[in-house]
Order: sequence, then structure tokens, then C-alpha cells
Amino acid sequence: AVVSTQSTGFYGKPWTMKQRADLFPRVANFGMDTYMYAPKDDFKHRSAWRIPYSPSESEQLRRLIEETKLHNIRFIYALSPGLDMIFSSEKEMKLLMDKLDQVRSLGCESFALLFDDIEPQLHPADEVRFQTPAHAQAYVTNEVYHHMRAPSTFLFCPTEYCEAYCQPSFYQSSYLPIIGAELNLGIEILWTGPRVISKHISCASIRAVNKVLKRKVIIWDNLHANDYDQRRIFLGPYCGRSPALVPLLAGVLTNPNCEYEINFIPLRTLAIWSKLSIETTDESSEDLYDPSKALNSAIIDWLPQFSSSENCTTEIPLIIRGDNNLESMEIEQPPEKEDSPPTEEMMSIESEGDKKVLPSPTDEVPPLPLDTETMLPKHDAITIEDLCLLCDMFYLPYQHGSRAVELLQELSWLVNFNPESNGEESDGTLPTEWTRKAEQFRMKCGVIDTLFTKIDGPNRSLHYEIHPYVTEVQSALYRAKAYISRIERKECSFPRLDIPRDPEPWVFQGGFGAELTRILPPEAYKGDEVYKRPVENPSAATCVYFVRPYCVADQEELYKICLLNSDNGQDGSHLFPDHPDIIGDRGVGPYLEFAPELAYVLTDDAGVCGYVLGVVDTQSFYEDVYTKWLPRMCEKYAAPGPDKSTWNSTAEVANGFHNPPKVIIPDCLSGPYPSHIKFNLLPRAQGKGMGESLITCVLESLKNKGSKGVHLDISPDDIRYLNFYTSLGFKEITMPTQPLNQVFLGKGFLDEVEDGQSVEISGTEFS
Repeated sequence: AVVSTQSTGFYGKPWTMKQRADLFPRVANFGMDTYMYAPKDDFKHRSAWRIPYSPSESEQLRRLIEETKLHNIRFIYALSPGLDMIFSSEKEMKLLMDKLDQVRSLGCESFALLFDDIEPQLHPADEVRFQTPAHAQAYVTNEVYHHMRAPSTFLFCPTEYCEAYCQPSFYQSSYLPIIGAELNLGIEILWTGPRVISKHISCASIRAVNKVLKRKVIIWDNLHANDYDQRRIFLGPYCGRSPALVPLLAGVLTNPNCEYEINFIPLRTLAIWSKLSIETTDESSEDLYDPSKALNSAIIDWLPQFSSSENCTTEIPLIIRGDNNLESMEIEQPPEKEDSPPTEEMMSIESEGDKKVLPSPTDEVPPLPLDTETMLPKHDAITIEDLCLLCDMFYLPYQHGSRAVELLQELSWLVNFNPESNGEESDGTLPTEWTRKAEQFRMKCGVIDTLFTKIDGPNRSLHYEIHPYVTEVQSALYRAKAYISRIERKECSFPRLDIPRDPEPWVFQGGFGAELTRILPPEAYKGDEVYKRPVENPSAATCVYFVRPYCVADQEELYKICLLNSDNGQDGSHLFPDHPDIIGDRGVGPYLEFAPELAYVLTDDAGVCGYVLGVVDTQSFYEDVYTKWLPRMCEKYAAPGPDKSTWNSTAEVANGFHNPPKVIIPDCLSGPYPSHIKFNLLPRAQGKGMGESLITCVLESLKNKGSKGVHLDISPDDIRYLNFYTSLGFKEITMPTQPLNQVFLGKGFLDEVEDGQSVEISGTEFS
């Protein structure tokens, strides 16, 4: 029978020990029976897997394991050695086994080895012994399994853990069949479905993977995981998985939201699904589980949490209000009594960040104790209807709730209203229908404002984890209302943005609040300071990244990024002291001039930090550059003198404007790959996984515009970018005449199957 389980396998700040201890009785009450410890940011779980736990860390883990046993929860300890393990090394193998032996001595009886999110390549030392990474991983996992005396629960996460990550495809993968054949049948395998974050998981797809892996898989579900987007939380119900999956699975694990307090509904609805699934295993029972009913039931159960101050699980600042002044201060509590004193080696999983004490207006700290409930503002109590609205705004990765969809549709109608086709009143005012809907939109915004005020209640843990997200939505609504007012005052028009369809959830980050802002045209951002926040450390791990369409106000920042990376990836400001814009005029300006709808920018809390540019037809683009752009540049920059020995970097670029080489697009590019893209990130945004989000945006836009394929060129020495583009599906293009220091890569769109279409492979139909 399937078991409903929970996992902390996300990237981000790990939960505290106090939060984990609070979790176990809650999920046990829901009927769940398993907990897997796998926080990617516990450095001794992943990057420093070889290092044993210190005495204080071991004591923390021992207490955690004992706590799970008190509530009949199975504790699975997971280790991720795949980043840098040498599989053929006996020394490495001993370090791995010693680490797991240490955890076993603390009372742990179940284990997992995870090889997800790593490069599928062998270390040179392993290539002599193992044919492939799959052989190496299976060998090490089997050895560990036997060393641990074949525990009843032992899990394995493959590198190809979803269909989308199979190379070159699921049915052509050489990796999965090796894992299925070589891995001991007592070891269970984790699988996330068709994608990393799967909208639907079908019975047919699970049958197929079970057949390849020669066992029933465990679904490691990322439906509610939000570690890829720090501007979203997911409060929608568990859905997209039929109860008919039950007889095909060995279990279900779920990766939750990073924020502990907001996982009540995801866990509760999973428990409801699990109970129905266990009770009804007939494959004809597709409609027995109703996500909407499960959500309503979970909301009723969640409601009391908002009015209770007894469920606080985090150290939070007190809010002191008076005379319209608001000060936040940290009240230091006496340390909890420990069996052993804390040390500098305390585990990262219990770290709650550096406390920052802010003085009160009188520079005095209030005496303890303080009655926090009497100091809170008095609001109407939050209702079930309020929570339904909250969940609709923060629903699921691929969809918003009905109320949020309604609000987005109304804003889109208001912004994209066409006065010419709909007609204005004779006195020049907008039609009555538009003004009526504008007022309705404002009223709904007012209801949302009231809801967010009600959240500021006694449960401060809940309030502080939800607050950043609702603030983002409030800011978006403020901007939307301001723009509607500008339309009423005839200060702006009704332009429309070109937004790619059906992207992965991480392509456009920010969820409901971001989608509100994407409906607004670029001119809605002019002079707006709503989103600008002070940043103490823009390179911190908590930095929030956001992909959005380019607007005219971004041009200066894109030129600056081009300059800062112009010296072989380094700051080139010293090369162009007199004309810092010249490098942007060469590499960025033409794209913004002739294809601004295919430009996307990446922002963090410090501002714009990256961009991607694209054109649909490369040949037509260069014709525009030669006939329209270069003449303007020749007027802007004087031609250099004939003596090349006197030229500096500015002169070399200027000469390219006055004496440009003729660009001829060969048939091997113009036929299958007529489009091309350019991509640039500042160093502070590199290595964060955001390049894929940017590029996916422009690729989706090019597909929507009917492009057959896209190409780009890189240096053959740039192995990092070569591997990056290859992972996105780009392949090297054989050129008629291979240019020096240049490799062309291409990606075709015509062979890609649209999501949702049926494909028949080997007699089995998948949707």
C-alpha cells in the first residue's frame, strides 16, 4: 500500500530542530508515517558529505530520530555524495560507510543515497573501472546497502529522476535500464514524474518507468516545492495524481514549501489523497478524490492556527506600535537549557540567522515579560472565505485559483481595452462598461488589502512567513490601480505585451503578483519606486531573482552589463573611458531597436543583473543593422585614422561601424535555425541557475512567433557554456567552412512535442 510521507529535500534555509519537532505530531495526526531528512543546504548532507557530525550535531540528530519514533514516524537519513565522489576509491567508500554508520549509531534504521542534480560524468579515475556513471552509482549503492545489513527501507535517487532529464529521451535513455538491471531489488527508486515539477503524473507513465527500473517507484513529488522561486508559495491542494496510481507505487514523498508554517494545506490534502487512495485502489476510481473538497476541508482545519499564539515555532521580532511610529526589535530570550553547551560547530539546520537588535525610540529595551497579544492591532478575525482567497492567490506552480484568475482577467481586459473598437463617449471619456469594471477591480483590491491586514494576528510565525509574499502582491495591485487611474486621466495608452505560453514554472518567477505586473505595459513602470528596496548584501543567498520583459527604462542597465563583461568576461570600463556606450551600441542596441519584444531581463534586489536578446530572422535582422543602425552609429562615432598602431579599443569598435564585414548566413543556419539569441549575466547572478530561466523565456517567444529553430555561437574553449547550452538541447552545427575560435550551436523547434499532445511510442499512449 502507498504511504503518505514528507521530505525536506529542498534548497534553501533548512528548518530548525524546533520546527521539525513540531512537524512530527502534526503529520502523524494526518496519517503520514515517514520523514526523510535531506536538506540540500545542510553542508554535511551534500557538499561536505565526508565530514562526520560533531558531538553536538550528533546529539541534535539523535534527538530528532527519537522524536520521530515517539510518533511512529519512520526517519530516513539521506546523503548526497555525487557532487565529487570518486566511486572507485576504497578510501571514499570507507568515508561514505563511516558517515552512515555514525548516523545508524544514533538510532537511524532507514537510509537513502541521492545522486540528483549532479553532472552525469565520471571522474577520470573512475573511467578505468566503470563503463558509465550508472554502473558506478549502482555499484556504490549496492555496496552500502549490504554494509548497512539490507535495511527494510533504503532509497536511491537517480541522476535521471524525471522524463525530462533522460538523455536523449526516456525511451532512448541508456542510464535508466542500467540502474534497473544493476541495482539490488531491495532498494527503492525515487521518481518525480514527467518533469521536475510535474503538473500531472499518469498511470501509463508510471507503468513505463516501473518496467524500465524493474520495480515500483516512489514518487518524490515537487508539486509544492518553492525553492526555485523565492517569490512564490503554494497553498493549493494536492492534485494531478489519480488515486489509481496507488497499486503502481511503492510510496509518495513530497517536497514542501521552504517556509515551514505554510505547509499545512499541502500536507493535509496529500494525507486526504493518500487515505482515499489506500481505501480505493481500483483504477476506475479516477474521480473519487476531489481537490476542491480536499482544499476546503484543509482550510477549515487550518483556520484555528491563525488565531492561536501557541503554535509559534520561530524566533520573531516584536512589533511595537504607538503614535504612528513602528519599531521592530529583537527581544533576547534566556537560552534553553541544554545537556551540552552550544558550540561553533552547531548544525546549519538549527541556524536561524544573525539577530539584529534595533533600538526603540528611547534606546531602551522593554522589560520582560511582554503581553504580545495585547500589543497587536485589533482586526476582524480571519474567515474561511479569506483563506480561500489567500489560497487562490498562492495556488500551484501551473495554475492560479479561480478568484486570482478572475482578477487577472479583469486587469488584462482593462489594460488591453481598445478605445477605437469599443468606442469612447462623445465627450472623450471612457465607456461606462470600462469605468464600471475599473471600479469593481478596485473593490476587489480592497478586499485583498483587508485580508492581508487580518493575517497580522496572534500567530506571529504564520504572519512572518506569509508577509513577504502578500506584500509583493499588494505592491503589484498598487501599481495596477495607479496605472488604471492614469488611463482614466488619459496619461497612457493600451499596449500589449508578448508573453510566452506554457513555460516551466520557473520561467516567469513571482507567481500571482508577478503575473499582475506582466499584464501592465512597460510605461506603467516609469517613475515607479514601489518595488525598490534597500539591499544590504545583494550577493546573499536570500537574494530574489525575477525574469520579466524588457522595457525602455532598462536600456542603460543593459548597456552597463555589456560593458562590465566586455573584457573577456571581465569589467571593460577601462577600455572605453571616453565612450562607455560604444560596446552596448554594438552588442545590445540593435536588438533593442529591432526586436524589443524578444528581450528579457533578470533582476535581483540590487537591480538588473542579466539579459537575453533574440531575433526571429537573423538575415533580416542584419539587413536592418546595415541599412538603419550602422549609419546612425557612423554619425555618432568618428572613423579612426588610417594608422592602426594608434587605435585603442574604442577606435577598433568604431572602425567596425564604418567598415563592417558583410555577414552571410549559410543555409545550414538560415534553414533549420533562422533565429539567434545573445545572453549575458553579471558575475553576481552567475551560477544561480537563472540562465536557464532567461533563455527559456526567449526560446518560448521564438516558438510562439513561428521560428523553426535558433542558433548561437561561442568560443570552443568555453567548456562551461558549451555544457550549459548542451544541457538545454543545443547541438553543434557543422559549418561549410569552420570559423576559427567559433563554435555554432543550434536547437530546432519543429521536432519538439507540445505539452498535452498525445504521443504513441512502442504501442503505449502517453498524454
